[in-house]
Amino acid sequence: MAKDTLYLLQPHFEKDGAQRFCPDCAMMEGYLATYPALRDALDIVHVDYDRPRGALVERLGEDHQNAPTLILANASADAGPHGEIQTTNGLSFLTDARPITRYLAAKHGLAAPL
Repeated sequence: MAKDTLYLLQPHFEKDGAQRFCPDCAMMEGYLATYPALRDALDIVHVDYDRPRGALVERLGEDHQNAPTLILANASADAGPHGEIQTTNGLSFLTDARPITRYLAAKHGLAAPL
C-alpha cells in the first residue's frame, strides 16, 4: 500500500549567519513524537533549507517548495473539508502544519489541532 509522503526541513539549518529551525516543521516533529505510529504510516523526507529543494521540485514543481508538505499517496478530487488540498502534476498535497495535522488526524483517528 502506498504511503503519504511528508517533507520536512532538516531540524537545524543556518540562515543569516545564525542557527535556525522551522516552527511548522518542529510542530510536525512534535505531532510525530506524540503519535509515533505515524512514522511507520508515512514516508518522511527531510530536505535542506536552501532552494531549490530538489525532492519537492521534482514532484510538485518550482512553485511548490514549502515545508512541511504532505503529498497524498492517492490523488484526491476533493479539496477536503477546509479546502486545503491542492493539486499539481496529478498529485494532491497539503502545506503547513495545521492543515497537515488536520488531515492526518481525520485519516488516522488522531487528535486534531484547535
